[in-house]
Amino acid sequence: MSEFQFIVSDHPLKEVENPYGEFLSINEAIQKGFELPDILTDVEDLDRDEKILMNVESEEQLDEIEIKHSLYYAVENVEAYSSKPHVVELRWRYSDARAEQLVEYITDHLKTAEEVEIWKVWVDEQTEPKVQSIKLDELTIDALRFLGEVGFVRPECLRVTTS
Repeated sequence: MSEFQFIVSDHPLKEVENPYGEFLSINEAIQKGFELPDILTDVEDLDRDEKILMNVESEEQLDEIEIKHSLYYAVENVEAYSSKPHVVELRWRYSDARAEQLVEYITDHLKTAEEVEIWKVWVDEQTEPKVQSIKLDELTIDALRFLGEVGFVRPECLRVTTS
């Protein structure tokens, strides 16, 4: 089982890219002098010009916020908890600085929407969620701290509304 974090809304949600990641092809990585595992260099039917490798300066930069329309896990894991039509996956490792970025993202989104839900669920295991509702002016990094807690008790949702 795996933890899955996502955001849903009645209005389209913007994607956020990791600002530190640079995608390289196998050929570009080799030209830059990177040592690649044989599994990448020995496979003949792999497109060596497709940008499939992410390069960052430090491992910590891999944990920056990414918000993506493409979901790693099946959409049924979203539909089990929400019927809102727009969904993005939240990929990150919690830190207070990143949580502040998420507060800014939600605040910006709520300029055009009335409500947003931030979910933390366990993949393929639907149980009764704990849902907390707050108004936008109450949104702080403390309200988002549940997203970074280790361990899983039950699904959690933070619903943030404009009024």
